[in-house]
Amino acid sequence: MRGSVAVVSASNRRHSNSAAIGRYLAGQLSQLGVSARSIDVAEKGGLVGNFMPAVDLVAGCRHAVLVASLYHDTINYMATATLEAWADRHPRGPNGRRPQFSAIVHSGYPEPVHAKVALDICRRFSSEVGWSWGGGFTAGATSIIGGQDLDSVGPTVRKLRRALDLTAQAIAAGDPVPDQAKRTAERPLAPTWLFLPLANWVIRREAKRTGTRNIDARPYG
Repeated sequence: MRGSVAVVSASNRRHSNSAAIGRYLAGQLSQLGVSARSIDVAEKGGLVGNFMPAVDLVAGCRHAVLVASLYHDTINYMATATLEAWADRHPRGPNGRRPQFSAIVHSGYPEPVHAKVALDICRRFSSEVGWSWGGGFTAGATSIIGGQDLDSVGPTVRKLRRALDLTAQAIAAGDPVPDQAKRTAERPLAPTWLFLPLANWVIRREAKRTGTRNIDARPYG
């Protein structure tokens, strides 16, 4: 299908996990012969300027993908402000048609269920502005990315890479994000019996590094 795709990462800092996910998706689209353009509004626009670069990027594209991190149970401020800028200006795609819109919401929490409300917000946005909803997915435990390119992180994010591969293939064909991509992204990073001890070890190590003397203290218990 002809037409370019805009991948917009929205985060509260530079070199973010959202940007890493966006770069990978744009790269996969390019390998499939799709003209993919990407931007990180934390670096180009946003709080340090304005959101017009994100608006201009979407204008003329047939498909826009927002990659955003979770803030409690909603998308972060940068992502919300990006949606507001799009809603205010209603950028259109080829031939004046409104673009299709998808979203990828990720979180450091291991359970992707925390991001489902945020994904619903994105779906509602597309309905409000008259964009066609192309689906999306949520992913958990993305803190492990650390802003690195996904290919550099190793097997720990192989399910996320696979979900992005499937998403790129669907977008290239003009189809919505497939259920297989959603199921793949939501699969646990590791089995519970392994993940919980590992997470506890990481938290205790970080607490020790920052000088916490008694992590088991319950001052308000």
